[in-house]
Amino acid sequence: MGRNSDPFGLLSEFQSSVSHARSGSGRPSQHTISLEAEGCDGATALQQRWHALQTAPGVIPSYEDLVLGGLGRHADNTALLTSNGQAPLAILWGGARFERWLGQEIRTLDIGTLPDDLAHGIREVAQDALQSGAPATTHCIRARQGTIESTGLLALPLVNRHGLSFVLLFIEGVTSRLDLVDAIFTATNQGMLALSAIRNAQDEVVDFTILALNEGAARLLQRSASELSLKRLSSVLPNLPADNGLRPLVQILGKGGRDSFEFTYRTSSGKQIDLRVEVGCIGDLLAVTLADISDVKAREASSRLLFESNPVPMWLFDPDTLCILQVNDAAVADYGYPRERFESMTLLDIRPRDEWEHLRRSITNDSSLNGLNGLWRHLKADGSIIDVDTFARTIVFEGRSAVLAAAVDVTERRRAEARIAYMAHHDALTDLPNRVLFRTRLEAALAHIQKHGGEVGLLCLDLDNLKVVNDTLGHPAGDEFLRKAAARLQECLRENDLAARLGGDEFAILHLRSESRSSLTTLAARVVDAFNKPFLVQGQSIISGASIGIAAAPADGASSDLLLRNADLALYCAKAEGRRTYRFFEAEMDIRLQARKVMEQDLRQAFAEGALGVHYQPIVSLNGGRISGCEALLRWHHPCHGQVSPAEFVPLAEDIGLIGAIGEWILRRACREAVTWPDGIRVAVNLSPAQFSSGHVVESVRSSLLDAGLDPNRLELEITESVLLLKNEATMSALHALRDLGVRIAMDDFGTGYSSLSYLRSFPFDKIKIDRSFVRELGENMHSTAIIRAIIGLGKNLGHTIVAEGVETFEHLGHLKADGCDEVQGFLLSRPLPATELRELLSQWHPGSFGP
Repeated sequence: MGRNSDPFGLLSEFQSSVSHARSGSGRPSQHTISLEAEGCDGATALQQRWHALQTAPGVIPSYEDLVLGGLGRHADNTALLTSNGQAPLAILWGGARFERWLGQEIRTLDIGTLPDDLAHGIREVAQDALQSGAPATTHCIRARQGTIESTGLLALPLVNRHGLSFVLLFIEGVTSRLDLVDAIFTATNQGMLALSAIRNAQDEVVDFTILALNEGAARLLQRSASELSLKRLSSVLPNLPADNGLRPLVQILGKGGRDSFEFTYRTSSGKQIDLRVEVGCIGDLLAVTLADISDVKAREASSRLLFESNPVPMWLFDPDTLCILQVNDAAVADYGYPRERFESMTLLDIRPRDEWEHLRRSITNDSSLNGLNGLWRHLKADGSIIDVDTFARTIVFEGRSAVLAAAVDVTERRRAEARIAYMAHHDALTDLPNRVLFRTRLEAALAHIQKHGGEVGLLCLDLDNLKVVNDTLGHPAGDEFLRKAAARLQECLRENDLAARLGGDEFAILHLRSESRSSLTTLAARVVDAFNKPFLVQGQSIISGASIGIAAAPADGASSDLLLRNADLALYCAKAEGRRTYRFFEAEMDIRLQARKVMEQDLRQAFAEGALGVHYQPIVSLNGGRISGCEALLRWHHPCHGQVSPAEFVPLAEDIGLIGAIGEWILRRACREAVTWPDGIRVAVNLSPAQFSSGHVVESVRSSLLDAGLDPNRLELEITESVLLLKNEATMSALHALRDLGVRIAMDDFGTGYSSLSYLRSFPFDKIKIDRSFVRELGENMHSTAIIRAIIGLGKNLGHTIVAEGVETFEHLGHLKADGCDEVQGFLLSRPLPATELRELLSQWHPGSFGP
């Protein structure tokens, strides 16, 4: 300042007052309050005196009352600052200790010329005092000779008698922190720094001085401690301003307290280092801790790459709010939500509502998150629901706890597994439960009635013509037939009934809550009636029929094995009694089953040993009464049981697969026998469906004729509706080939099937045989009489020979003769005869051998 900087002699007055204070002379003014009060330090005493000198609240005491003659022994710690009323300008004078602290002699010293760390502290506390009109305090922190020094400053605003504003500045104790800092620095391997802010003229922080550091910091900064001590931070890290590294330090300094941030810099060697910086501040002093997190950041980068590029949908969510924090590309692609929307959703938004409560419990009650792992259902953007297998773990994300979840779409796998499980328990062809599932349900039902009472009904049924369908139309047609049979069976059931396919043509029904035998009877009758109606398969009308065996628990068995066995026994009896019916299990059936097994063995043995025989029943022409032919009929004389009825053992031969071989044996034997008969008498032989299904029927007939030397015109082959049930190409081709051999083809048992008339269009038969069931009621049942007349009329119009079977009375004979029937066969004319007896009959027969 110039010579006129003290126009009112204030400096002289202040110096005089200080001199008097040092010497102890001089008397304080009447307003002076002694600063020597016992128990008060200088700062406290000055503040007390300042407040005592206030004449009114908000009024600043006068400079003369406080300073002149009143500082006493604290004068060495004080300095007088001039101001413009808002900010300090210069230090007019200071005591000896104040000068030592400042480091220079004070002679009207401009504050702007002081070092930044001192200027900042002095300017800050003086400005606070002037603007608030009250005492202000702060700590001025600076580095001196490697020591961190903290000095307390007290600023008192004053006004003199001329109205000029001043600040009396008082320094408290100076604390050196060198030993404390050294102890802290050497106690850790982490990098530690003490920084002091450097401010410009506008009081802005422009850099920091490294006051002190430890070896850990030097190692991280890749310099020696001596190179770094008392250096500006920007000179150590030249790219710091460009990297905005100063900004977080300045922000922490401005708001005070503690904070942390991450910082990346490149060393002089070009190596990139990632640091975690934790900062605490006291005034302009920053205590900084450095931690190398390069490895952590590298792992985070790898994790982020794994997260973002992972083909598995992944997301992070807040376990407290369930808000989704981040999703990867796979999640966006798989779920269909736009990323912005996905990351604004909660975990509940991708779950069906019925899983919300379960999800909340899984997170709230299980800190290990095990409840989140496993199978869940998720909701995609298009509204579809997928099955997912989820995996979750807790991680730290952006400084807070989060849950990383991954979801693998297992919808197709689950469907495949469900399909496999379904297929393991259901029949692939009919989609009905299979034997495994049926037995499981049956055992569950038996356990239920054992515990709670009640009854369970079991119906086992066989389809009657599956083999014929397979053999004639082929297995694809057989499969279609089975599917339609299964559907029809389902239509017969009540709500609680269960139908199953046990294999082949075997089906079963579990009749739950069976109230009585009558309910089982009603169900069985309904099924039998349904299966007596034709099935349309590949354009063909098929008559199947079903045989049913019934057993009820607990009366017929308490275990599944026993109940199934007894239902099977009843089924065997139903089939043995003519099929297309149902039978309930009876205890005696087991005896009959055992007898059937013995009969099977005996039949096999009889055929193998040539114990079967062939009898011949004459067929008589009503036009002249001559024998036109004889039908070859199989007979079995059992050594123990005597003559066994064909109605009993022929179906048995069909069941055990012996009928084909037996049929061929009859054909050959009948041809050899017919050669011995008079010319003009034909032999009629029945062909079974098994012979047609073998594919060798034409060759078998041809070789039989050749071996016997029989004129083909004398062989008549009788086929039943079962052969024509399916007029497939192979069957029709075989029939035409047989006609080409010269043999005659007759339809046996005409009128008993649903499609008899349609068969007459399928093939040009030579003869039609009216079934004995119609002949038996001739003359008694007007419907049977009308049917016979219709068949005879139809045959004549088509040019077929008509034969009536089962003629047993002269009344039958008279009706048939009157209606124009061509030929008759039955016990009235002759019973079936062995070959020797037939030859004798043929030699004795004359047109008048029968008649009333």
